[in-house]
Amino acid sequence: MQAGSWVPAADIAAIPLKEGKRVIYKDYEIALFNLGDTYLAIDNRCPHKAGPLADGIVSGRSVFCPLHNWKINLENGCALSGGKGQVKVYPTKTLNEKVWILFEAGRFSEVEEAPLPETTLQATEID
Repeated sequence: MQAGSWVPAADIAAIPLKEGKRVIYKDYEIALFNLGDTYLAIDNRCPHKAGPLADGIVSGRSVFCPLHNWKINLENGCALSGGKGQVKVYPTKTLNEKVWILFEAGRFSEVEEAPLPETTLQATEID
């Protein structure tokens, strides 16, 4: 069972196909991606040097970090190229023309566990 509450993160129309959007909610900074058939959400910090993944280039079900080109799988958060590392993934759903995220249920995939760099996030309203 998933703990927490679903939060409306963005209007569906606000995220173009194959692009990401930065979403901030409380202490979370998330990269939310529109893949056409689904929306996927991961932490917005590359495990390498904390690059903003929402600004990366989407290819298939992965995103390339805009800083050093690490390729991150959007389904499990694991680095596919560039080195070892992982970001949390978050459940999403669509309802009433909005994308909703279950922030408290963010988790690391069981495929691989790797520490994230320490970062400080500021809590602000959702974009």
